[in-house]
Amino acid sequence: MPLKLGAVFVNFRRPDLLLAALNSLETRHRLKLCLVDNAAGELSLAAAWNRGIESAISWGADWILVANDDILFHPCTVDHLVERAVDRAYGFLCPVDVKKEFGLGPADLSALATPTDGEDRQAADYACFLLSPDLFHAVGPFDENFRPAYFEDSDYNLRLGLAGTPAMLTTYAPFFHHCGGGGGISAAAAARNRQYFVTKWKPVVPWAENFV
Repeated sequence: MPLKLGAVFVNFRRPDLLLAALNSLETRHRLKLCLVDNAAGELSLAAAWNRGIESAISWGADWILVANDDILFHPCTVDHLVERAVDRAYGFLCPVDVKKEFGLGPADLSALATPTDGEDRQAADYACFLLSPDLFHAVGPFDENFRPAYFEDSDYNLRLGLAGTPAMLTTYAPFFHHCGGGGGISAAAAARNRQYFVTKWKPVVPWAENFV
């Protein structure tokens, strides 16, 4: 039975890559595109994700897909993610990046045979993830104090683990991530966000300073 799927994308510095990502998006589910325009960089990545996720939830989405603007989907990516998340009661599930995992390129992704099974493991890739609204309500929104980006994913991953619902990754759903297509952030901003993360979590998790 088709479900309601909210797809969250943030328009930042590369509308060409965003268009390519959207053109590769396929699903049998009812889809609502929740596009957050952050071309001027006024929002942190966490804030942009939160706005998109909240829009999807207001629409009544059963599941929320959050994706970078610099990725490409395999024809099976979205439907396999939803299928695996539903079947195994995952609240947070990521596809596998074929560039990182197998050293494959965009052309290899399009030629890749549709997986018939695949393995799941506890891991996260915030370039693309499927999130249940119930889990988002339980864990809460992304921390918008991480500006403009960096460490909001580590923060959320830690919160998922502490809630007893760790992020999962499945090779049943492949995708390609250009990685860095939208540009990086300054070393000063990265250091500031890391320090905020350590200060926030060290009283609860003494080894928080080991995160990089």
